[in-house]
Order: sequence, then structure tokens, then C-alpha cells
Amino acid sequence: MRAFTNRRRAASAILTVLAALLAAVPATAAACGESAPPVIKSAGVTPSSLPWEGGTITLTTEVESDCGVEVYAEVSTSEGLRWSFQVLPTGDPNSDLRSYKAEIGAPPNYQESPFGYQFSIRALDDFEGSAETYAGGTELAAAPDFDEAPYVSNAKVTPTSLGTEGGWVTISADISDDHSVSYAFANIMLPDETLKEVPLEPVSASHYVGHYKALANYGTAAQKYPVTVYGQDEAGQLRSEGAGTFSVAGRPGPLSLEIERTGSIGNVTVGRTATRVITVHNSGATKWIKASLAAAGSPWFVLRNASGGKIEFSIGPGESRRFRLDITPAALGPATSTLTLSRADAAQPPFVRKLSATGIAPAS
Repeated sequence: MRAFTNRRRAASAILTVLAALLAAVPATAAACGESAPPVIKSAGVTPSSLPWEGGTITLTTEVESDCGVEVYAEVSTSEGLRWSFQVLPTGDPNSDLRSYKAEIGAPPNYQESPFGYQFSIRALDDFEGSAETYAGGTELAAAPDFDEAPYVSNAKVTPTSLGTEGGWVTISADISDDHSVSYAFANIMLPDETLKEVPLEPVSASHYVGHYKALANYGTAAQKYPVTVYGQDEAGQLRSEGAGTFSVAGRPGPLSLEIERTGSIGNVTVGRTATRVITVHNSGATKWIKASLAAAGSPWFVLRNASGGKIEFSIGPGESRRFRLDITPAALGPATSTLTLSRADAAQPPFVRKLSATGIAPAS
């Protein structure tokens, strides 16, 4: 009788355990399913805007669920396109709150209007529980208007030849753009092969002009200056056209003469004195040269420290000597003279330069 009672007690205990296990199954289903769907804790999209060239869009979200869950991104565009893709988890796989992240590449927007992406997050658990939320959007800027580089034409430089003393040249060109010209300039290749940039200023809606003063040429060979004109628009696009070449003549021999601000003196008040610097240069490499400098014509023009209107001197190889010419008008009106540089050995022709000035009345 005792053995039978013990067997009944054991059977009763087993039934109790089975009942508890069976009762637990519906409870778990209820916890993972209808009564406890996944919860989307956060969702976001970065950046909110991109340039027209496109870029990378990053989608992040956090989903809480005590069951297995899959997360999807629903995408729609401003042109009505729709698609979805799965967002993969990151972080601790055993945590109820998990992070998810996805990156998509947005191609360039070649349209004249902005292009937008909108993102929603949808989470589905193993028991068909679900949650959905809006994550945000990204807008691609409109493509810029098609922009041509500036158009450059009729580029030229005048004059195309200068005397040994150098002087001013004028560079001009017609430059236009479908938007606007932001900068116009010329590059001049100097004899030492460096570039000199010369700004060009607008003198009309599309015509640009600039000026450059070439230095004197003390060598015997002519020096050439190639010129190229450039137009630049607001986008930084450049277009160019060759303007030709100008040259500075060489000298027939090593001895040369240069007058400060040319021999045309201009107006000088009667009784006052204007002064010009006269530079004599010996471009030779080895030989000293004996020479003389003389002023002849109107007595208004006097070489300082001259004897009998002439200065005699010697100048070494590669050396420059400076002299001063004083101009003192004695009456109203114009007067002229000449300045002559001569070598004592007559190995090269004399340099003769014209001088002029105009006497004017003192200011009242």
C-alpha cells in the first residue's frame, strides 16, 4: 500500500511539471508577440543635405525587443521611387536594445531642381510584432547652371617693337562670358623666362586694356616678350589667346644712353629748374671705354659739371654712370636741344637724343 501511494505522488509531481511547462509556452508567445512588439527607441539620417555631386547618407536606429527582430529601411524619393533594404545590427547581440546602421551612396543630381530622399524604419519580430517610425530625409542640391569658360578674342599688343630704351606697350582683348568675367589679365614672358602678370581693366562691356613698361635693353641682341591674354569667370574657369610678341631693340655697341622719363621734359615754370637723370651704360665684358656727353641747342639745357657744354669720362665694363641735365626756361614758349653720347674711338655711331621743354608763367 505504501509503494502505491509513493507511485501516485511521483506521477502527480510529473504532471505538475508538465502543466507548468505547457503553461509557460503561451506566456512566452504572448510576451514576444501581441503584448510586447518591438520598440524603436531612436532613428535618424545624416546629413540632411548634400551638394549636387552626391555623397554618403548614413541611417542609424535603436530597436528594443526581447525576441528576434529584423530591421528594414523604407526609402522614397521626390520622384516617387520606392524601395527597402535590411539594416544590419551593430553592438552587443545579446542585448534587448540593439543599434543598427546602414550607409547608402547618393549619386549626383544632374537636374535643375533639388532631389530628396525620405527614410522610415520598420522593425519585425519573430512573432509578427512590428513597429515603424519616420527617420528623416536628405536633400541633394540642384545641379549648377551649365557654365562656359570666358571667350577671348582680338588679343593684341601695341607697339610690337620698341627702341633700346624700352617703353610702354598696350595690351588689349575682347573678353566675354555667359555669366560674368571676374578677372582679366595678361602674362608676359620676360627675357629671363619669368612671367609678369599685368591686370587688364574693362573700358567697355567686353573690351579690356592694360599697360606694361619694358625696361631698356643694354645688350646687342633684341629682346622678345611673348604675351598671352586670359579671361577668368566666377567659377574660376580660364580661357586664353595669344596676343603676339613685342621686342626691345638691341644696341649697336656696348655703350648706351637712357634719359629719365624721356627727353620730352614738358612744362617748366620760367625761372625754375627741372632736372633729368642721364644714365650711360657699358654692357661690354672686358673693355674700358672713353666717351663724352654733350648738350647742344637752347641754353636752357645744361649738363651739370660740364666744361664747354661737354663732359668727358671713362666707363668700365658692366658699369653705369649717371649724369644730370638741368632745364631752366628763360622765357615763355618751347625750346629744343640735343644730347649726344660719343665714343672717343668712334667704334660705334654716336647716340643722339632730342630734348624739348616749354616755359610757362608762374602761378598767380
